[in-house]
Amino acid sequence: MIELQTINLEQILSDPIFDQFKDEMTSFYDIKKGDKIIISVSGGLDSMALLLLMESLNKFEFIVVHVNHHLRKDSAQDELLVRQICDSLEVIFYSISLNPNEIEKGESVEQWARTKRYEFLNQIMKQTNSKWIMTAHHGNDQVETVLMNLSRQSGIPGLCGIGKRNGHILRPFLGFTKRDLSLFVERTQIPYREDSTNSNLSIPRNFIRHAIIKPWEKNVKNLVNSIKGSVDHISEWKDALDFFIVEMILPKVKQSDNEFHIPLNLIETMPILVKIRLVQILLDRTNHQMWSKHQIKILKSFFHKEEIGNEHILPNGWKLLRDRTSIIGKNMRDTTKNVRMELLPNIPVEFNHYRYELLFDNQSELESNQNQEWVDWSLLKNQKLEIRSWTDGDSFQPLGMAGHQKISDFLINEKVDRFSKESQVVMTANNEIIWVCGRRLADWVKLTKNTKETATLNRRQIII
Repeated sequence: MIELQTINLEQILSDPIFDQFKDEMTSFYDIKKGDKIIISVSGGLDSMALLLLMESLNKFEFIVVHVNHHLRKDSAQDELLVRQICDSLEVIFYSISLNPNEIEKGESVEQWARTKRYEFLNQIMKQTNSKWIMTAHHGNDQVETVLMNLSRQSGIPGLCGIGKRNGHILRPFLGFTKRDLSLFVERTQIPYREDSTNSNLSIPRNFIRHAIIKPWEKNVKNLVNSIKGSVDHISEWKDALDFFIVEMILPKVKQSDNEFHIPLNLIETMPILVKIRLVQILLDRTNHQMWSKHQIKILKSFFHKEEIGNEHILPNGWKLLRDRTSIIGKNMRDTTKNVRMELLPNIPVEFNHYRYELLFDNQSELESNQNQEWVDWSLLKNQKLEIRSWTDGDSFQPLGMAGHQKISDFLINEKVDRFSKESQVVMTANNEIIWVCGRRLADWVKLTKNTKETATLNRRQIII
């Protein structure tokens, strides 16, 4: 067992850091009464200070989560300390033990640890119906992040560092320096564990911390706060650019949950930085990782090439295509390529982001459009109707034509872009194509003067 000295909350309450922290929590964050907060506590100096300040504040309901990465032989002692503190404070405690043997070859240990940590934090947030996750990142962490992003050439978003609030993640210590917190912990005698790997200079962040920032701080007074001021200015510039894009450009971009079309005449005279930022904003819902210099460089190259059919793979399974009139972005992670789904009367079926229906109606005015076709039901009612993606070799008899035509040739004649070709869906009756969905009905199921029974095929896009 770790011997714990008595924690003096009164001493914490009388410390000037407490007043600064209280102001930060009450003025900056929109935390409502009843909101549960998860605090990520490693057992180190920073997170233990955060835990005890939150306890002393006595204003918010919180839960402590600890992740034991097992990257050090003594990591169990970190977990034991946090658990004992939570027991003494009667705070709910969750922990998980990770297995470093699961790190894939070539994967960064730091990235693996971070990914697993946030996966568990989000899991507990959902499990406990909590609203916020709070971490102990401070001003020095901000400087380290900015310098690392600068070396990676991560662009303007990288120079903005980490925000005080990012979605449901709160970082109330960003206004404090490491020295502020170290002196506070020393004055109040808050127990903590020292991570021995912090001195390993082969880890890039540690090198920046010990070999660059510490010597720099000795020669430049208020270094951390000065860099923080510059970061705030850069963030304001980024916010201004994003406002312009969101308000003036985004409304003119046709987009759905898995696809977007950027008109070429909308962006052709715009600076390359605006084009890149527009794509980043469009992908923000599905991709929240920092872009590397390589990704930005290749994206610049894509925009400079004006050949029709030029493609570019984006992060998170997205792909860009330069078409005749637009830049098309599409999420290529489609799991329905080899799937068939049966379509039954009056039972909607969802396939490839569309909802399909087979309906019966006795209306006298029959009007077909791109997403609605009328068919002779007497020819189909005893056949099995299915929806699937088209494949090479598929053919059908387009409405109004005497002979058959390959689907591939039909799509070329219709000037369908490459992405739309890849996601094209067909409807079959006993394996014979009756509808190239959203484009053309097969001639043999059309309505004639002899038609006695009719049915409607409907297709409607699912907007998420």
